[in-house]
Amino acid sequence: METIVLPVETKVREFDGKLWLGMNFVSRGKEVILGPSDEIRNTVDVTEPDVYITKDPGDSNIDFFKRLRSAGISVCGLDTEGGVFDSISNYSINKRKVLNYLDAFFAWGERPAIEIRNQYENMMNIHVTGNPRFDLLQPHLRFIYQNRAKPINERYGDYILLNGNFSQANPDNQGVITKIEEIYGSAPEEEHTYKNRIFNLFLDAIYHLQAKFPETDIIIRPHPSENNTTYEEAFQRCDHVHIEDTGDVRNWIAGASVTVHHDCTTGIESALMGTPVVSYRPIQNKEYEAELPQVVSKQALTLENLTEYISKSLNRDKYYEMTTDQTTHLKQYFHNIDESAAEKMCDVISSLDTDNERNYAELKPDLKQDIERRVQTSVFSDEIITLYDKVHLLLGNESPQKQRQYRKQKFTSVEKEEILQLIQQIEQVLDINPVSVEEVSMTNNTFYIRPE
Repeated sequence: METIVLPVETKVREFDGKLWLGMNFVSRGKEVILGPSDEIRNTVDVTEPDVYITKDPGDSNIDFFKRLRSAGISVCGLDTEGGVFDSISNYSINKRKVLNYLDAFFAWGERPAIEIRNQYENMMNIHVTGNPRFDLLQPHLRFIYQNRAKPINERYGDYILLNGNFSQANPDNQGVITKIEEIYGSAPEEEHTYKNRIFNLFLDAIYHLQAKFPETDIIIRPHPSENNTTYEEAFQRCDHVHIEDTGDVRNWIAGASVTVHHDCTTGIESALMGTPVVSYRPIQNKEYEAELPQVVSKQALTLENLTEYISKSLNRDKYYEMTTDQTTHLKQYFHNIDESAAEKMCDVISSLDTDNERNYAELKPDLKQDIERRVQTSVFSDEIITLYDKVHLLLGNESPQKQRQYRKQKFTSVEKEEILQLIQQIEQVLDINPVSVEEVSMTNNTFYIRPE
C-alpha cells in the first residue's frame, strides 16, 4: 500500500483541507500520514513514506528534498499560501531551483503557475490543481462549517467578524519576520510605516464599530502569526468585543453576519462561502496590498462606508454572491472554486513513477536529533523541556521557549476523536470504505489513516 505524508503547519488553517485530501487518497486505496510539519519531517525514517507532499516548496528546503529523493521518496509541493500576493513576481523568488528537486508542483491557479514556469525551461512537473482546502467551501461541502457555526451563533447571536492580517505590525514571533526578510529582503521603511498605520486604523475601527453597534458582538480573529495579547489589552474593557483563535476560521465565517478584513485570504474565503464581506482600506497603497482580496470584496475607504455596509448586512438575509467578472478573475489564482483540487492531485500522484528502490536508512537522525525525538515523546517530556528552557533562560536565551510557544500556537494538538468526527462528515459526500485511524509511534499529534 502506497504511503503519502501530509504535513500541516497551522492547524486552524490547513488541517481540514489536508484531511479532505487524505481521505481522497484513502478512497483510492492509499495510506496517509497526517500531523504537524515538524513531527512529520523528523520521523520520515519511522513512517517510511513513498510520497512526501511538502507544504513549503522553497529553495531553502532543497537539501532536505535531496535527502528524501536519495532515499527513493517522491517529493511533491503544495504551498500553504500560493494564491494571494502583494506582488506576483515575489511569489517565485524562493523557487529559482527547487522544482528541479520536485516530482510534482501543485499550483493554486494558472496565474501563479505561469510565474513559476517563467523560471524554468520545459518544466513538465507543474500542475494547476488549486488547494484542496478550498474544495470545502463549495456548496456541497460547506455544511461542515455551517454545522460548526451553530454553537457559535447560539453563544454570540448575530456577530461581526474582523479578521486580522497584521503579523508584520503585530508579530507573535520576531523570528518569523527575520525568516521572511532572509528570503525576500528587508521591507522598506515606507512599507513598515504603512502596515503600522493600517493596523492602528483597524484598531480604531473596532472601537468605532462597538460604539455604533453596542448590542452586537464583535469577534476579532487574529492571524495565526499575530500577537493576541495586543488585542486583549486594547479591548479588555469592551464587553461585546471578543478575541477568538479557536477552531478553523471558516467556522466563524459561516456564522458571521458580515466579515471585515484588510488584505486577507479570509476575504476570499468569505466570498466563496456567501458571507457578506467588506475590505476596510482607510489608506490605499497598491504596492503593499494584495489585489485579490479587494477584488472579491465590497470596499470601504472610510469609517462611514464601513458602518453603512455593516448596518445593511446586519439587517438583511445573509448571502453574498460574486459577479461573473469577480469569479473569472479569482479562478486564475484559485483554480478549484468550481472543481476538486483533491481529485486532481490524486490523479497526478497516481501518474508518478513511485517504484523507486527505497533506502530509508539514509534518513536516520543523528544522535542529537534522536535524543530530542525521544524526549519529546517520553512521559517526562514536559518536565525535561521545562528544565531545558529554564537553563537557557538563565543563560539569557529566550529563543527555544519562544519558538516552541509559537509552534504550539500554530498547531496546538489533535485527538483521534476529532479526526474521526470530520471523517464521518466527509463520508457523507465521498464514497469510501471504512477507515482506521492510529497514532504514529515516536510522534505527537500524528496519525496513520488507511483503509481497514
